[in-house]
This record gives sequence, structure tokens and C-alpha cells, in this order.
Amino acid sequence: MSEHLRLVDAQMREQQCYHGLDSLSEVQLHPVLCQAFASSPMGVVREVGYPSSAISVPKNRPNETQRQRCDLVLTPGENDALFDPIHEQREQDRALGTLFESFADEIQPEPEGVLPSDAYWLEVKSVGQFSYVDGVPGVNPKYTSELLGGPRADVVKLASDPLIHHGAALVVVFSEERATGPHDIMTSVSAMIEQGLPISVPEFASIPIVNHAGNEWCTLGLIPIRL
Repeated sequence: MSEHLRLVDAQMREQQCYHGLDSLSEVQLHPVLCQAFASSPMGVVREVGYPSSAISVPKNRPNETQRQRCDLVLTPGENDALFDPIHEQREQDRALGTLFESFADEIQPEPEGVLPSDAYWLEVKSVGQFSYVDGVPGVNPKYTSELLGGPRADVVKLASDPLIHHGAALVVVFSEERATGPHDIMTSVSAMIEQGLPISVPEFASIPIVNHAGNEWCTLGLIPIRL
């Protein structure tokens, strides 16, 4: 993934782009990260509803627009479909209040596609020491709070879903110095460990980027969930 970002940064440099990688919003960064898997046998799906939301009782069950969504979900094969348990639940819901209500538990079609427990769920957070506000670069006054709060919230979401067995929070930090990214991500990790959150040792990769706003390095920190 870091090598793909290095290539994208080089392409933007060749095209003499006014802005760099650090100008991309978090949502704009998602398709760029997806492209990193284009040459791999794995599949990647964006904005997938969390599977456990399908387990709640019918009257409290969220509709599609209300479901929490995961940024990226990786599947073993490029063309794999991802099984969504909510469709199974809705089949059962349709039987409630009808003559077939007593058979509702038997309406359980065989899962088609990759089960949520066999996929890899990836939440992405992007934070910069220098960021853009209305297109103007400057020091990010929310840097610390975003770095401490964002990944923590993602870890809590992933670890709270009983149908997710593999996942991680991916933190993308844009910084002035190379050492800043790994150091600050580890500060966030240490805080999560102190709070008892189930995470494993993070992995890091850093690449230099063209300085447009004050950031000269991009660090990827992958924080695996320990389930």
C-alpha cells in the first residue's frame, strides 16, 4: 500500500499538481487506497454496512441509511461477493405477523458470498500536522485530538461487532518530520492499550511526499484488532 502511495505521489509531481496527497479528504483517499489492491488477488469493497446491525430486534433494526459502515472490506478473491446477514434477517421479518411466523426461524437461506468473519475489515483515518481549510494550508489545530480520538473510535466499532473476526484501523499521518508519524501513532496506541482496547502491535511504513502544505512525510500505521 505504501508503494502505491509513493507511485501516486510521483505521478502528482510529474503532473505538477498544485496540491499533494495530503490535500485529499479522508473519503477521497479511500479509492486511492483501493487501487493499491488492483494487482493483488484480493477483492476490496467500499462503505460496507457493519454485519451485526442485522442482529437487533426488528423494531429497532436500522435501515440501510442508518447502518454504521466500514470504509474498506477485503475479500480473499477479486470478484468475491460479501454476504450481508441483514438480508437473511429481512426474510425472517417478512414472515412475522403472518401465518408463516412459526416457521420464521426455518427461513434461513444458505449464505452466498464471503462471510463477514472471513473478510478483513479496515477503517481508515487520515490526519495531518498541516491541513487544508477551504483550500488554504496551515497548522492543524485539531491534530492531537483527531489522532487520539479517530483511531480509538474505529477500534471500538470493529471490536464491538461479534461477526467481525479480522480487522484493523489504518491511520494515515502526514507530518513534517519522518519520526513524527510512527511516534504519534504509537502515542495513540499506548492510550488505547491503557484503556483496555483489544489491539495488537501496529505495523508502520513511511514514504516522503512533495511538500505543498508543510508535510514532507506520509506514514501508514496499521493497528490490528485482537479478537
